[in-house]
Amino acid sequence: MRESISCPVCDTPMRVTRHEWEFRCAGCGFLASTLPPAMNVGGSGIDEGRRETALSALRAQNFKRIIERISTLVEPDGAALLDVGCAHGWFLDVAVRRGYAARGLEPDRSIGEYALRKGHAVDYGLFPHDLSPDRRYNVICFNDVFEHLKDPRGALAALHGHLRPGGLVVINLPSSRGAFFQTAAWLDRLGVRAPYERLWQKGFPSPHRSYFHPDALSRLAQREGLREVSREALDSFQVKGLWQRLRFDRGMPLWLCASTWICVVAAAPLLRRLPSDISLQIFRPAQA
Repeated sequence: MRESISCPVCDTPMRVTRHEWEFRCAGCGFLASTLPPAMNVGGSGIDEGRRETALSALRAQNFKRIIERISTLVEPDGAALLDVGCAHGWFLDVAVRRGYAARGLEPDRSIGEYALRKGHAVDYGLFPHDLSPDRRYNVICFNDVFEHLKDPRGALAALHGHLRPGGLVVINLPSSRGAFFQTAAWLDRLGVRAPYERLWQKGFPSPHRSYFHPDALSRLAQREGLREVSREALDSFQVKGLWQRLRFDRGMPLWLCASTWICVVAAAPLLRRLPSDISLQIFRPAQA
């Protein structure tokens, strides 16, 4: 696919990179992909048991930080919260315990069943197309989800119709300025493509359709009438669960998993000092 597309952040023409599925904006550094999703078709190649074990500790830590930050801006006390792409219901667990009236929206029915079995309210479909037009929330969260959306600008525009007065938009997502991404991009230029493709989740049921850095996301949100009220970095890895995190993708060779695990564990003290690969940004409608 060799045609030019316009950057949703700054309208600069984007050009295809060394990968036919990846586009880069020379103006703001935004990255986009044409990787196709394959949800609800079975045979995902992901071991969901390993995935849950692998991510539970890191997500618990980060979700606790996120809910604490949200609580300083919107009091729980039954406030309506939507978790877009709720998956297994990890963030719903945290939000409900904190006192929010939380609901999930999940496009993959087989994954949403995990949250449903925990007793959470879950609707199936994509944001914003399958969200009831009369639903309004105090908080709408995208936890590791926004980067999977085909039309991020359209999603931000649609938020205004689903936020209550004073509502929050919470987005935590990978950052292209992170140490892991930059290292993988360097290896990719040398011809070692697997780590870079893994970060894009190429071949996964829901691959990444975009890669933002925090300034680009803030700029795009501002274009759609949202102002940033908070920004911070979240931890992007833990040694605990790292092996399971590498292995839940059944297509990743064992030798690559082992070498990656050794490198990350050995470099862990240094990596914690380098730019994080996860950014948390919170927005409100500009007129609020």
